[in-house]
Amino acid sequence: IQFTDGIAFEVVPVFINQGNRYTYPDSNDGGSWKVTDPRPEIKAIKDRNAYCNNNLVQLCRMMRAWKDQWSVPIGGLLIDTLAYQFVSGWHYKDKSFLYYDFMSRDFFGYMANQDREQNYWKAPGSGQHVYRKGLFEYKAKQCFNISLEAIDYASNNRDWSAKQNWRDIYGTTFPD
Repeated sequence: IQFTDGIAFEVVPVFINQGNRYTYPDSNDGGSWKVTDPRPEIKAIKDRNAYCNNNLVQLCRMMRAWKDQWSVPIGGLLIDTLAYQFVSGWHYKDKSFLYYDFMSRDFFGYMANQDREQNYWKAPGSGQHVYRKGLFEYKAKQCFNISLEAIDYASNNRDWSAKQNWRDIYGTTFPD
């Protein structure tokens, strides 16, 4: 389901199992049934977001905009997982969203330095395996470099140029 604000949801049937886990159909590779446990993941994200001055959810939203703008082969849960891991050790995690430029720069650097041979990460809360869909590191490195330019422009009072760089990364809806 596509909404006018750009948010899209894929609707699939689910069946609740014992232990409040869910079974859902996966139509990829000939089809199969998968099991997921989103409740501990949601709680882990919510708790870490509160710990980090609400920066985690903002970062996840920004990275989804980047994913769409750059056609990055990465799933939303992997974005959430990497952002969750990153933000807990980020130097400015307790600062306001006005630090989005540093947060973007540093997260792109974090993503660019992921091991390209690593095939999965463990989701926060549930520990379920979150698999990569493709290589995202190169595009993260490109945007790391663009973010360096944007920060440099902003520090030299070249706000229009900085904004253009951020729009190159996140699309025309960001920043307003």
